[in-house]
Amino acid sequence: MHVSAFAIAVGLLSTTTFAASSYLRATALVTNAQNHSQLECWQFTTPLNISAAAGTSGAATFAFPASTESIYTLIPGRFNGGTHNAPAPQLVVFLSGLAHITLPVPVHGNSSLDEAWVLGGVDGLIIAADTLGSGHITTYPLDEPTASLQIPFASAGEMPAHEVVGSGPCRFSSGDAQVVMGGGYQ
Repeated sequence: MHVSAFAIAVGLLSTTTFAASSYLRATALVTNAQNHSQLECWQFTTPLNISAAAGTSGAATFAFPASTESIYTLIPGRFNGGTHNAPAPQLVVFLSGLAHITLPVPVHGNSSLDEAWVLGGVDGLIIAADTLGSGHITTYPLDEPTASLQIPFASAGEMPAHEVVGSGPCRFSSGDAQVVMGGGYQ
């Protein structure tokens, strides 16, 4: 099945109407100039759209360019994914569970900027684009499984336009769906 764009309904069909100045943020894993993975907080520069499609009319959406194959993964509890690189620049959506991402080579002296705790659900979206370099370590500390979707971008050049709004992972209040009003960094 070919998917030309993967649309995520960020508002989860809520009745809240998002202003045209609402933007999506996500923690991104990237390779820095020293060839080490690092975490950044990205804000996509295209504002959210309000859907007019049946079933999601009125919900906020953001379209991601995606490749032809998406992978659903059910990760066992207490699993250690080891040190690895992203197989391709990709969107990863943790649907349930908890992922703990750390860097084998700390960029910020092993501070909280060198780790991300990603709770599955409304705030479970990350970008994994560290296809080269030292990689990252992902562990799943809960007893229950973690479900995720891995959705590669069509190419590295097709990643959504974004700006880096901070070093380290994005910080979200519980349930705010990674959406910010306006452009200020929180």
